[in-house]
Parts: sequence; C-alpha cells; structure tokens
Amino acid sequence: MIQYVLVTSLSLLFLLQSFSLKAQTLDCESSQIACMMDSLLAHYNNRVKTRMYYRNSVKNIYGYSEDEVPRPEPQVIKERLQKLGYEIPMAYNEHVQSFIDLYTVRRRDQVERMLGLTKVYFPIFEESLDKAGLPMEFKHLAIVESALNPHAVSRMGATGIWQFMFYTGKIYNLEINTFVDERRDPFKSSAASSEYFKNMYKIYKDWLLVIAAYNCGPGNVNKAIRRSGGKTNFWDISPYLPAETRGYVPAFIAACYVFNYPAEHNLYPIPTDFTYHQDTMHVIKCKMDLKELAETTGVDFETLKDLNPELKTQYIPYIEEGYVLRVPAKVSLLAATNPESVFKNTTASIETISAASAAASPATMQPTAGSGQLRYHTVRSGEVVGAIAKKYGVTASQISSWNKLRNYRIVPGQKLKIYGGKSTSRS
Repeated sequence: MIQYVLVTSLSLLFLLQSFSLKAQTLDCESSQIACMMDSLLAHYNNRVKTRMYYRNSVKNIYGYSEDEVPRPEPQVIKERLQKLGYEIPMAYNEHVQSFIDLYTVRRRDQVERMLGLTKVYFPIFEESLDKAGLPMEFKHLAIVESALNPHAVSRMGATGIWQFMFYTGKIYNLEINTFVDERRDPFKSSAASSEYFKNMYKIYKDWLLVIAAYNCGPGNVNKAIRRSGGKTNFWDISPYLPAETRGYVPAFIAACYVFNYPAEHNLYPIPTDFTYHQDTMHVIKCKMDLKELAETTGVDFETLKDLNPELKTQYIPYIEEGYVLRVPAKVSLLAATNPESVFKNTTASIETISAASAAASPATMQPTAGSGQLRYHTVRSGEVVGAIAKKYGVTASQISSWNKLRNYRIVPGQKLKIYGGKSTSRS
C-alpha cells in the first residue's frame, strides 16, 4: 500500500512538472537572446558614423513612414517562411511569432545594426558553411547566439560570435590563452561551428535537433528524447528541453524570417564603419602594441580591434612562426614599402616582419565582375560552390556575387561566371 501511494505520488509529480513545462510561456524580453542584442547596442553605440537608412525608392518599396511599425497577419508570415525554400524546416507558431515581435517591434534599433553587420560577417559564415556542405540558413544562428557581436560573453561564459564554451572551443582546436581567444575570431570560430553542426547531424539526422544540441548540448537533447517516449521531432520533445532551448529554435526561425524580409517590417541596415575586405600582415618574432601601430599608420585603433577581435589585449603576441594580423590595406602597403615608418617603435628587426596578401582569408579582397579573364564553369552533379571556388582560386562569395546566387544554391548544368583566378583544364 505504501509502495502504491509512493508510485502514485511520483507519477502525479511528474505529470504536474510536465504540465508546467508545456504551459510555461517563452519570456523573450528576459531571454539571453534579448540580452545579447542589448549588449550589441552598448558596444556599437559610439561606433556608427552615420545613421543612414536605405529609405529610397528601391528599399522602401512599401512607402512606409519613418516611424511606422508594420504587423503582418500570421498567415502572411507563414507564407513568407515557406517561400524561403530552406532545407531546415521553417515552422510557424506562437513561439516563433513572439520572437518575430521581439525583433521587429521591441528591438528595432538593434536589428538595424545587425542588418548592417551582416554585410561584414555573413560572407564569412557562408564561406565556411558552403565548404562544409551545410545549409546556408545556419548563418542566422549567429544572430541568435551573439547578435553578431564577436566580443559577446554570455552569463555562463560562452564567448564570441558563435558562443563557444571554453572546453568546447578547445575540443574544436580554438586557441585560448593570455593574449588570444580564437572563439572571438569570426573565421576560425565559424569553421569550428560548422564542424560541430556536421558532427551533430551524424547523430540526429535532423537539423532542428542539431540546433537544439548546439544550445543545450547533446546530453540534454538525448534526455528529452527519452522523456518524450523516443520522439525525434523538436516540437514533440520541446517541453522536455531546458527553457532557454525551447525558445532557441523559435528564435532561429524568427531570425531567418526577419533578416530575409526586413523591408516588409520597415527595417533598414545601419552601415558599419569597418569591413573584413582588407589585408593581412604577418608579424614574426615580435610583440607589437596595437595602439602604437594605429598611431604610426594613422589608422583608427577601434578599427584595428574590430578587425582582430580575438586579441584579448592591445598587444600582438610573440609567436615563433608569426602572427597573422588583419589590417586596412594601406597598413600592409606601408609595411612592404616603408617598414621603418610602421615598425619604428618595435624591438624586432625590420627583416622579421613581412606583409602578405590575405588570399587565404575567405572574405578578403573581393574583386568585382569584369576584373580578370572571364570564363564559364558548367556545374556538375554533386558540386558545391566552395569546391568550385577552390578549383579556380577564387572565393565562394565572389562566385555568388558574380552570378547573383541565392543562398549559394546551384543546379547541374548551370553555367557560372568566373573572373580571374587560376587557369584550369576542365570547365
């Protein structure tokens, strides 16, 4: 009898807990996602040179007044999500709507700043995702993770634009020491996150579960699957996931929607005052002061910090094999032509420092259509843009720009324009 009462009580407790999980609403305002957007506003508040809205006949196609906040009907939003044609399923429900409202109504200023930052960071993400053969829509996950802020740090200590925890970053070969935290490096952390997505997909064979695992870890996802009775659909196991993860996937879907339809919500990008389309400089056997480099070259110190967010101090670390520093093009040109003017305050000899092009950096030096010899590549079955780019010695983002590709999607038989690059025997 005692055993029966005990079992009944435990069953009742489990039912009450399950009901509580299902009934709990997602609090967008106090979520980590909202906090990240607010921190972005603080970080870039004094960095935007102009608050230039693209409110012209091309961008403001709906004729909204400056302060108008459109609120489309749910059916319209649902149809727009389906039109995206993404590989990752874009479901619509009240949780997705709550995050759409967060982005388009209550955090409009932050979203417009993020729209400007997509011009800087999305090409980096797309290059990495394409190389890994992953859906391009994963790039929107960084919006949810960090609000596209490489300096972001969560309450739990996750760091960088892709929010890696310390030990996870180490597992994925990101260097973290006194001087450098590569979790903040957009290029290296993007490669690490792509590798994580691939590994998780091998386990779950479901993109939404991969996204959930990225947020709360595979252990919590596995536990939720068991508690749900073995279901493997995110929406079925959602009540058994941590509260933050229950909102994480809806926030991702909302980000995919908003960043594809900003003009429909009277949202326009605020341009940034830095870009990665610059150059690199190899600093060999030398510990340099970033502030002194800014002063001797006339480059804004904040720009140098934005180009190298992985640096934890203003000093470039002494590395035997050399440290690759991202700089405006004029700095690398000065280093090559007049090194004394650039490195007069360093203790290393001039011969130990060399300028180098950044051809290996995915989002650096983007030539426009018409520069270099034009050739055509006929897409074969199974080819992806990244592999084609590597073949010709160009970047995937260049091919995407030259051919106006949507989300890097190509089909067999399609002819792609290739400008410049290395010659090849097969087209």
